[in-house]
Amino acid sequence: MRLATYTLILLGFAAGLVFAVWQLSYREALSQLSRAAEARLSLASDRLVGRLERYRVLPVILARDNAFLDALEQGDAARLNPRLRLLADLSRSLNISLVEPSGLVVADSAYDTTQSYMGRSLANRPDFIRAMNGALGFYHLQERIDSPRGFTFASPVRDSKGIVRGAVVVKADLQNLELLWRGDPETVFFADENNVIFISNRSELLFTQLGWPATRPSLERYGNQNLAPYPDPRASMRFGHTIWHADEDPKLPAEALLETQPLPVIGMNAYILSDLQPAIEAARLRAMLVAALLALFGAILAALYIRRSALGRELALRSEANAELEARVEKRTGQLRRARDDLVQADKLSALGQMAAGISHELNQPLAAIQSFSENAQVFLERGDGDKAAANLGRIADLTARMSRIIKNLRAFSRKEGEPTGDVALGKVVEDALEIAGARLRAERVAIAWQRPQGEIVARGGAVRLQQVVLNLISNAVDAMAASNPKRIEIELHESPSHAQIILRDTGPGLEATEKIFEPFYTTKTMGETDGMGLGLSISYGIVQSFGGDIKGENHADGGAVFTITLPKERP
Repeated sequence: MRLATYTLILLGFAAGLVFAVWQLSYREALSQLSRAAEARLSLASDRLVGRLERYRVLPVILARDNAFLDALEQGDAARLNPRLRLLADLSRSLNISLVEPSGLVVADSAYDTTQSYMGRSLANRPDFIRAMNGALGFYHLQERIDSPRGFTFASPVRDSKGIVRGAVVVKADLQNLELLWRGDPETVFFADENNVIFISNRSELLFTQLGWPATRPSLERYGNQNLAPYPDPRASMRFGHTIWHADEDPKLPAEALLETQPLPVIGMNAYILSDLQPAIEAARLRAMLVAALLALFGAILAALYIRRSALGRELALRSEANAELEARVEKRTGQLRRARDDLVQADKLSALGQMAAGISHELNQPLAAIQSFSENAQVFLERGDGDKAAANLGRIADLTARMSRIIKNLRAFSRKEGEPTGDVALGKVVEDALEIAGARLRAERVAIAWQRPQGEIVARGGAVRLQQVVLNLISNAVDAMAASNPKRIEIELHESPSHAQIILRDTGPGLEATEKIFEPFYTTKTMGETDGMGLGLSISYGIVQSFGGDIKGENHADGGAVFTITLPKERP
């Protein structure tokens, strides 16, 4: 049940993600298409207005020619027809006409053709009316069905007093201008104030009246031909863009992005239609790619789930086996830990055993002295010599204190240390170890070079275990110097802000293999000397490591071995 729920959730998430990718991709594609369409529409509009601009300037220049004013005042304007024809050919104009104030055309470049305006009246044309009011007029029209579509500019002809005496009218051929964008893939058209398409790169759209808003314009300016009403296109807004729907028109894309730009300089609006199909395909392709990736991811998840189920069953079996193994390992670890502690204790007792004779001598000597001093004190008391008796009793007290100190050190050394690691005074550790080993050192005639620092040096460790390490190093040094002369052990303490060191050097033959000295059971002693088993240094190494410190052995440049114990001052 949980698997089915998770599967439905994942499927819903995947469907939502694919839809979101499609929407985002479609929105981005529309924005890019809109920017491109605006740029192309602006370019097409600039090309049209730019080409019309030279026709706009021509009547202004001609109106300033006195020949046209003279012809109007003298009434013989027909003599200008050849000149007007030449000017029309040079400027590629359809017509250049000279018009009287009444609106009658008195001279025309096409005077002997069917396109001539000679004798016709332009009194009701907006471009002529505006020119007679002293401004530059413009107009677009097609006089007859067989006439070319034209765009006219009319400029007033003024006399020396500034009075308008007529007008010069220039007509441009729009069909030639349309050739500039005839091959563009987008549909571009220009509609006038009546929403009649008068200029377009699609000839089938010419003289089509758009459906917004519906008007009934005069047909005279369109050659008295019936305007083809365009079916009202269904326009909708999509992500802030206008979409043109023309499903029933094969001349246009079924769905197109519509962009428009007003052109008040020529009295028209420019339009461009860009097919939406590439944008739709791009968005669909991205959505399909995401869907494929999600399907691949889902397949991987399914494979991983199947694998996980198999592994779960296998892990359950292994977990039971591991639990049993861990219990056995824990039991074995406890046994090994106890064995290690017993081994450390055994090493200490072994050291005590080796020094038993010397310790016995250390205790027997003060006992004999105590007996002698006590007997003498008794004799002195009988004689009434209290001062000598008191002196003997003081000597007995000193010897008793010495015996007590020896026994106390032996008892502390022999017991298992149960206290946690803490701050240890290294000077006291060294002196306690020397006192325990004192009998053997004197018996072997080993000189000790040791001076306890005035300021106490403290490091992290355990007093008894650290004492065992120092005693082990002293004992090894005595063994190593059996055949040496002189026999000398130097002990120094050093410290830094973070560490403290105990350095012990002997005058023996040195170390044979410094890289092996801390390995268990490695020894250079032979059976019968001290029954060495090669565990002393290994145990010492483990003790120092447990304090967070380090111990190393090396040969001194002047002979003998040097062991350095480094301990941290702060908790590791």
